[in-house]
Amino acid sequence: MININNKSWDKLRSSDIRKLLSEEFEENCFLELKADDVSPEKLAHEISAFANTYGGYILLGINDDKTIGGCKKWNEQKINGTFHDNITPTPNFDVKKFRLNDKTIYVIKIEEGTMPPYITNKGGIYERISSGTCKITDSIRLSQLCQKKDNHLKRIKERIELDKIELNVGEPNNFCGYIDIGFSVVCSEATNLQKNFFNINFEKIKAILDEAAPYCSISRVGLSYVFGVGKIDIKDDNGNNLLLPAGLQNFIEIMADGSVRCRVILTSDHSYSEKVNISHAFFFVQDIYKRIYMELLGEDFARIFIQAHKYERVTVLKQFTPYRKSDNPIDNQQNIEYLEQHQNKYGNNSVLVGNRIPTLDYVLIDKQLFDKNNEKYDAENLFHKLFFCFNYNLGYIDTPPYRE
Repeated sequence: MININNKSWDKLRSSDIRKLLSEEFEENCFLELKADDVSPEKLAHEISAFANTYGGYILLGINDDKTIGGCKKWNEQKINGTFHDNITPTPNFDVKKFRLNDKTIYVIKIEEGTMPPYITNKGGIYERISSGTCKITDSIRLSQLCQKKDNHLKRIKERIELDKIELNVGEPNNFCGYIDIGFSVVCSEATNLQKNFFNINFEKIKAILDEAAPYCSISRVGLSYVFGVGKIDIKDDNGNNLLLPAGLQNFIEIMADGSVRCRVILTSDHSYSEKVNISHAFFFVQDIYKRIYMELLGEDFARIFIQAHKYERVTVLKQFTPYRKSDNPIDNQQNIEYLEQHQNKYGNNSVLVGNRIPTLDYVLIDKQLFDKNNEKYDAENLFHKLFFCFNYNLGYIDTPPYRE
């Protein structure tokens, strides 16, 4: 996408908008002028068109004759609401506020979408052709947009899905399987997000890790931080430690754009036991991993968050029986009763094979998902949804009597 006045988005100033308006130009594939009286429905058409084509800018508060009318009906909250309430999925966008001739205008940047088609709440799909916005009705064009989405999902999978663990020698007998979770994030202010990322307070992160396990590790790999929790040992017949296969570890990797991939290892209580304490495994995901992520990205993350595509996969290497164990005697008694309840009604709760959840494809998390579920959108709920584990109740049929 072209830059206004050859300036990057972060360096764009009111003088650049003033210079643009003083020049001879026409609306084009990348630029649209909208007066303050434009309706949210009409603005949604333009948003859909830019996201489905090559991206572009909407100058809100500028009349068709390039005079500065200013905005009184529109503000940043209303603009954000139009994106999140009127377009599915929500495209990557950003908004800047400027003062020109003592009047407020907004410059809205819409990136070329990677998950088309972008559909309005009225069911319309639009694209940008020359200086106009046109509704798409051609099945061939719609197929092209869907193929673009498929290609993007393929790139996401290649980036955040973890490789399977390859065990050749020294396989620990109590290693039953593992759960992988990952999500790819899109934010409206990548620069600010990366500032938080590269100015992380590692002492706070280390304190979180120390609460979880006596052994932890923090390392940097390219533009990612990798946080290891606990330690898994493999020994030979003489009791000597062997090198671990790649990936055989509880860890979370956080990338510079906020994307994540993490793993929890499922091990039985001892070498010849079939029982796996799943409470321990999900403690890592829903507490330790989440707290590290929150510390790294900060409360402001919810403001700039646009969407995430999330996956979860269970890999079962040996059949096992999940159970819950807590340090709290009351909770532990509930755990025992819950297992007995399942066994009385359904028999054993053995996990025999692994499966992919969700079975269809990645789950899209955006603000519209919160609206559909009548959930409040805030930082706490967002972090919870990103790290929610579909396999929390692994092996059981009924809803657990409580949540840890």
